[in-house]
Amino acid sequence: MRRRALLAVPLALSPGCATAQPPSTARPRTPPVPLRERLGALRLGANVERWFAIASNNQPRRLGPGWWRGFRAAGFDHARLFIPDVSQTGDGGGVAETFRDVVADANAAGLPVLLGVSDFIKHDAPWGQREWAALAARAAVLARTDPAQVVLSPVNEAVFPDAATWTPVRDRLLGVLRRAAPRHTLMWGGHEWGSWRSLIQNTPPADPNTVAEVHDYEGGDTGAVEWRFGQVAAWRERHGQTVLVAELGGAVNHRENRAAWAADLRQSLPVLRRLRLPVALWAYTHGGHWRLQPGEGPALHSEFRAALES
Repeated sequence: MRRRALLAVPLALSPGCATAQPPSTARPRTPPVPLRERLGALRLGANVERWFAIASNNQPRRLGPGWWRGFRAAGFDHARLFIPDVSQTGDGGGVAETFRDVVADANAAGLPVLLGVSDFIKHDAPWGQREWAALAARAAVLARTDPAQVVLSPVNEAVFPDAATWTPVRDRLLGVLRRAAPRHTLMWGGHEWGSWRSLIQNTPPADPNTVAEVHDYEGGDTGAVEWRFGQVAAWRERHGQTVLVAELGGAVNHRENRAAWAADLRQSLPVLRRLRLPVALWAYTHGGHWRLQPGEGPALHSEFRAALES
């Protein structure tokens, strides 16, 4: 500031210079809205489950930008992915690099990505040095994704007996990611498989750049959906937190019944929109149940297309 003032003195003393400098008409640039504040405005996304994003029939493959453009054309405005546990992928850094490429393709199609750095962490099978080292190594790679388009979460789901047992582990996990990725928004869920019941028993971490997630496979009519997610919305308002329904299926016993599952979505999605809770459906997958798509492409089964359009 002082240097600017000194440089301004000769201009003020020189009429020629003063008249030669027209007043600036440029409008000040509006700073971009942080990702954390934009997430609550998302509407509908979908999960791309574990290996589907990077392999088919045990062979590596890249979905590519065209696939993601088709995903967006199917009606989705964000995607969620997570990396399988190190026990499945091995210790090399290649899998994190591969997922970073997948995320870049999705971002290029205009899709924000929620990215889990590992799969499960369980109280009765605590992580050892290998798992913690893998989390840190993957976080270092994935920190090179765009913080304006990518949310990082340490795990897909946690399984702990209560919030008191989970909280110190959660905060340690978030700390590993925060040291690697100081600018990224981080996401966390409750201690019981990411359920709504466990979320509302938790308090948010001290880190201000975090959001919370809920996973739901309960189905039910609009009254049941309103009852449980009304409690989630109340928790959100009480704590000033953004909450995303990062996994939504129908009732568990509808996982292989597409008509019943689609009927569940017709009940739940309008309620969640009204409560301003963004949703990511489960899932694009190679599995035999909870499968949104008939093949390798992004086109949905007709039952789900109809449910999303209703």
